Amino acid sequence: MSKSNQTKQKQIFRNSEGNQWYQRNKSKLESAVCDEGNDQVLASVKALRLQPHSILEIGCSNGWRLENLRQLYNAKCYGIDPSAIAIQEGKTLFKKLCLEKGEADSLPFENDKFDLVIFGFCLYLCDRDDIFKIAFEADRVLQEKGHIVILDFHPPFPYSNEYKHYPGLFSYKMNYANIFLWNPAYFMASQIIFNHSGTTDMNEPDDRLSVSILYKCGQLAYPENPFIVKKKE
Repeated sequence: MSKSNQTKQKQIFRNSEGNQWYQRNKSKLESAVCDEGNDQVLASVKALRLQPHSILEIGCSNGWRLENLRQLYNAKCYGIDPSAIAIQEGKTLFKKLCLEKGEADSLPFENDKFDLVIFGFCLYLCDRDDIFKIAFEADRVLQEKGHIVILDFHPPFPYSNEYKHYPGLFSYKMNYANIFLWNPAYFMASQIIFNHSGTTDMNEPDDRLSVSILYKCGQLAYPENPFIVKKKE
């Protein structure tokens, strides 16, 4: 099936593959709950000394990362994921989280609700014609002077791979910080690049990941024109 006439990937993840992804990775997620020291997202948030009060994770799985953040910062934590199984199990495991089934291009939250928005390793599976919607929605719910965290692939240039778990789907790899950095209201606060296995080996570009933290500050976006020569009175 060609990319032009395939069923939208979000529909397939909503209907079946979201649950399948969760079941394949469930044992890894259970280990991560107890070993948050290996989570580069949490490490990056700590390194910047952020103090979030209201957090949204897009692609939260069962909420394991949010639970670690909630315990660390006593923050109000919300998560969305296409997997109904992941969300239901997360509600059972982590009763203080607010989790619901949902998608990145249509966030069920009011404007300016969060001071921290996390993309939890999900953008590479999103439909390409939804990317601008996804960026808009994240910006809409993020407060001024808030932060966006993006965990995703970090190849040397954008490209796609066939998704090995479901015929006709694709993994789209790129530096996803760029979908925000064109906007002068966003600034790169930090970025770490590492291998998918957790090592610092950079010899396999296809397995390269990054955690990027972006700062939103519209007040700094358009400074006074530096090219106008002011006349003296």
